[in-house]
Amino acid sequence: MVSFDDVERALRRQTFGTLSTLTEQGTPHATGVVYAVSAPDEPLILYETTRTTTRKVRNIRAHANAAFVIPVPRRFVPAFPPRAIQFQGTATVVGADHHDAARAFSSSWFLRRILETEQRIVIQGGDLCFNRIRPERTLFTYGMGMSLLRNLRGPRAAIGRVAIPADR
Repeated sequence: MVSFDDVERALRRQTFGTLSTLTEQGTPHATGVVYAVSAPDEPLILYETTRTTTRKVRNIRAHANAAFVIPVPRRFVPAFPPRAIQFQGTATVVGADHHDAARAFSSSWFLRRILETEQRIVIQGGDLCFNRIRPERTLFTYGMGMSLLRNLRGPRAAIGRVAIPADR
């Protein structure tokens, strides 16, 4: 069984995931995004930088329900399907001046470059903003904490779930 700390560590090592939202008509819309994570001593929240004119922002304003999937590649066997962390949650749009989102995007050189790039793109239309995604109490996993061989021999055993601690 994989622990929350193990899953959180894997989630923090990655920066790419798929955000799924619902359109105004209630149909699903998925898009790949670069994300940043709140500080380790704060509630677990993912932030994604975007512009106010995007489809995902319109969707979140219409329906706060979202789903998020983070692939966790296998370092030595990249051709094998990755492990994964996924969750359902609530998304909100917050302004470019949101302190926690800006702090999350300042946590690494790569995320600072992503934010700078997004700030340059804003010139083409829309205002910079962040999508704030708060997971529900459970993170679902696939293949986390198990070897590739064990995963191949028992793929159903690769399905897992981890509760987010109450203080997170």
